[in-house]
Amino acid sequence: MYRSAPAVFVIWSLAACNAYDPDLGPEPFLCAATEPRCPDGYACMTTAAGKMVCSNGTTSGSGSDASVNGEAGGSCAMPFSGVLATWSLAGQPGTQTSTAAGGSAPGVTAGELKRGGALVAAAGTNSISSSGWSIGALDTTKFYTVTLTAPTGCSLAATSLALDATSSGTGPTSAAVGTSADAFASTTPASTTVAGTVTLTATAAGGMLEIRVYGVGASATTGTMRIQGTLSVTGALQ
Repeated sequence: MYRSAPAVFVIWSLAACNAYDPDLGPEPFLCAATEPRCPDGYACMTTAAGKMVCSNGTTSGSGSDASVNGEAGGSCAMPFSGVLATWSLAGQPGTQTSTAAGGSAPGVTAGELKRGGALVAAAGTNSISSSGWSIGALDTTKFYTVTLTAPTGCSLAATSLALDATSSGTGPTSAAVGTSADAFASTTPASTTVAGTVTLTATAAGGMLEIRVYGVGASATTGTMRIQGTLSVTGALQ
C-alpha cells in the first residue's frame, strides 16, 4: 500500500506539470511565470484585481477576475488605449514597395505602409516617396495606405495619426487623411512642411480599418511627396 504511493505521486506530478490542458475553455486562468506564458490562442492580461491571467476573449466571464484592465462585462478580451501601431522609415530608400509595421498593440494586426498603384516610386532616404501626384485637386486614387485589424471580439477606434510628410518644390502643397470608417468620404487636412498629429474619429467594429494619406495641390506630376521618420496611429481597443 505504502510502496505504491510514490508511483501514484509521480503520475499525478507529471500530469500537473503539463503546461496546458488541451481544452482550457474561455474562462481566464493564471499565466505561467515564464514564456510561453499562455498557450496558442490565449493572451496574458492584467485583471482589475491585479492578477495576470490568460484569456482567449470568447467570454467576459464573471466576478472581479473576469474584468481585464477594468473592462468588466465587455466582450473585448484585450482592451487597450495608446499607440496601436508604428511604421519606421529609418534606412528605407524611398522606392520600396512597402514597409512593414515596426510594432503594434497586443492583438492588433498592422498591415504594411505602401503607396497606391497610381503613384510612381521615387528615391528619398529614410522615407517612402512617390511622384505622379495629380495637379490641383485631391485624386482619390493616389495615396499612401496602412491597415489595422482588431482582435476578435474587439472594436478598434483610431483617434490620431502622427505624420511627418514633406514635398518637393513642385509636389503636393498639402496632405489629407481619410479612413474606411466612412468609405473615405471625408478627409482631414495635414501639413507637408512640418511634422504633426492629425485628429481622427474612426471606428472599425470587429474588422479592419484602412487609413489613407493623400497628396493635394501638386504643380507638376514629377513633384514628390514622401512620408518620413515614424508614422504611428493612436487609439483604443474596446
